[in-house]
Amino acid sequence: MAYIGLCTNKNKKAKNTGASDQCLESRLERPVLSNGFKFADINAFKDVNVWSNAIASKQLVPLYDVFELADNSTEDNKYETGNFSRVVEKGVEKISFECYLSPCSYEALKSYENSQYNEIFEFNKEGDYSGIFDKDGVGVRGRKITNLTATRMRATKEKVPYVKVEITFEDKDDVLDQVIVSGDLSKEDLEGIFDISFNVIEATSTSLKFTVTSGCAGGTSVNTLTTSDLEIRSADGTVVPTSFIAPVNGVYEMTAAKLNTGLYLHSKGSVNDVITHSNAKYEAEPALITVSAT
Repeated sequence: MAYIGLCTNKNKKAKNTGASDQCLESRLERPVLSNGFKFADINAFKDVNVWSNAIASKQLVPLYDVFELADNSTEDNKYETGNFSRVVEKGVEKISFECYLSPCSYEALKSYENSQYNEIFEFNKEGDYSGIFDKDGVGVRGRKITNLTATRMRATKEKVPYVKVEITFEDKDDVLDQVIVSGDLSKEDLEGIFDISFNVIEATSTSLKFTVTSGCAGGTSVNTLTTSDLEIRSADGTVVPTSFIAPVNGVYEMTAAKLNTGLYLHSKGSVNDVITHSNAKYEAEPALITVSAT
């Protein structure tokens, strides 16, 4: 006698349908990619500090504002004959949207194609945001995605240049475990990490003068860094004791008893050397110090 264990226990318990209010998530405003990060529970999911630390540690990556959102999902493909019906290909949930980005931001977005960031949280227009329950029914994670593509489109007479983004979800029915909340998390809390550059002006045996800029061409001065945000290290990571002088006309200065060629100026943060200032986060590539001959 044949035994095929495919069609057993398929019937799910019917659920009660009573509901006085229908609470629906609003329209997607900004996706947040995840590399598998899981919030411990709903309280953690609503905690601004947990979000901030996860962004600083690069476990969560806020993307850019969504425009022209479209649903490109497909329905289940069924084979039907007479009173027989069977799904032969399950439908796919897929969205597309436009982002208006500089080439630098486009490069950053495109770097997440085919990456380990394969889950997504959705931050919506009305301030609510969503994820899904993990298998334990307590933790909250992002919805799994199978594809993210970003394609730059040229400017035309009718339209500015834009980036077309397409996202395909792994399981269209995982929303049955959806978690939708509202809380103190704001759009400003979802700024990504800003790249900054150190531009050394002068390095002597006791003083380092430099500027800090941000933006594709380094056109924006960053004058809000403090002594806790910067440090000088040797190649092996040893920290050089320094004193910090706040910027004057955009020029910072750090002094030390002895500076040598081969030291590096670093951004300093509690997580991954990412500087966190209120809602803004900064990260810099270390800058080599070359002491001028005297």
